[in-house]
Amino acid sequence: MIIGTADADTNGTNSGSSHVVFGKANFAATLDVSSLDGSNGFRLDGAANDFSGASVSSAGDVNGDGFDDVIIGAPNANQSGGYYTYPGGASYVVFGKVSGFDAAMNLSSLDGSNGFRLDGSGRSRSGIEVNSAGDINGDGFDDVLIIGQSVSRYGAIFDSSYVVFGKASGFDAALDLSSLDGSNGFSLFGDSSYYGGQFNVNSAGDINGDGFDDLIIGESGADPNDTNSGSSYMVFGKASGFNAVIDLPSLDSNSDLRLDGVAAYDSSGGSVSSAGDVNGDDFDDVIIGAPGADPNGENSGSSYVVFGRNEFTDDDVIRGTPGDDNLIGTPEAERFEAGDGNDRMIGRGGADEFLGGAGDDYSRVSDLDFESVDGGIGNDVLALGGSGLNLNLTDIGDKINGIETIRLFGTGDNTLTLTAADVLNLSDTSNTLKVNGDAGDRIFGLSHGWGDGGIHDDFHTFFNDAAVLLVGINVATDFV
Repeated sequence: MIIGTADADTNGTNSGSSHVVFGKANFAATLDVSSLDGSNGFRLDGAANDFSGASVSSAGDVNGDGFDDVIIGAPNANQSGGYYTYPGGASYVVFGKVSGFDAAMNLSSLDGSNGFRLDGSGRSRSGIEVNSAGDINGDGFDDVLIIGQSVSRYGAIFDSSYVVFGKASGFDAALDLSSLDGSNGFSLFGDSSYYGGQFNVNSAGDINGDGFDDLIIGESGADPNDTNSGSSYMVFGKASGFNAVIDLPSLDSNSDLRLDGVAAYDSSGGSVSSAGDVNGDDFDDVIIGAPGADPNGENSGSSYVVFGRNEFTDDDVIRGTPGDDNLIGTPEAERFEAGDGNDRMIGRGGADEFLGGAGDDYSRVSDLDFESVDGGIGNDVLALGGSGLNLNLTDIGDKINGIETIRLFGTGDNTLTLTAADVLNLSDTSNTLKVNGDAGDRIFGLSHGWGDGGIHDDFHTFFNDAAVLLVGINVATDFV
């Protein structure tokens, strides 16, 4: 494992050090890193004021020699002026080997044979975060990921990150990140951001199942759905054909994918990661954090899991605006992203995903083949648009969240089956579910212990511990 101590003063103030500890079968309860002597691990030292070790990670096997390598970020390296100037930053890849490590090594001694340096330019502070990117181009060599705080382009400040491809040999002692041309790696630039530093990047595994590792990039300061709503970007791996520069806000999901936060100040993309294969369909999934979302009060936060699949196209995403929208689907599978406002989302069949936002949203399904419904913030409605449907929350309740009202009307008689626990789990903000419908519609309650609270304002009240069920007087009820 590798441990960074960016404020260590080994080679001068804040030079930083990183400690690599070798694995073995048994460890004592504590280990003093000053005891590393080359046989049990070693130390890697930066230069004065570099803050080397601010971020550290395994790099995978960058040169394909069978030994894992490490990468170390030094975001204060390459200062063009004094201590308080904006530095370009640097990152160091140190190659693994079978033996022959000294107790300590200066990162300045990397010469291409034992590792190499990656230099940022301008005010980018590259190396503020470093990571393995997996094998993006599928050549058998692991690639590395370097995140910068900001870089100047076209007279504005942009968030930045870089992917550098691994290879068998031919590394120079140093590589300038500005020289990445698509064949040796590429640059990723985000939304214009005065302060920058809002990138979070991670390997996504293989989300589209094509055999190439993919990237997920979160930019919490992006503004697609109002200020700091945030965006996350999926960049799919491939064998070749990478541009030297990828402008993330302009991604077209025919090649890559952008996932936008729901509401202002959600900061969606504040943390991003591979989630493994959550639903067991052999596609890796991703998880996106939105720490500023307000489902259970101010800044209670939300996280979103996006399932992998073999094809993502923008044709199946129906997006709303910050205002009130009427979004109408087709019989094909689609994803509704309503955004702010009081929105209507009308599905017409297929494995649809409904994502509401701030405001009171209405989602209508014509069958039970939908993928998911999330009403978001507000008083949200799920409506059945078909006939002869049994919406059994005990079986599919995990597909539905953020719903306070269910409408059974449809085109014929429909049924809602539930337990008291389903009522409580359906909404993050309420313990009450309101159900309305026509004569012929029915609720079947599976839980014992429902109490009758009488009729008030055309709704029959039932309760079971903390769960409250308000049923329209035309809807029949059958409780066990």
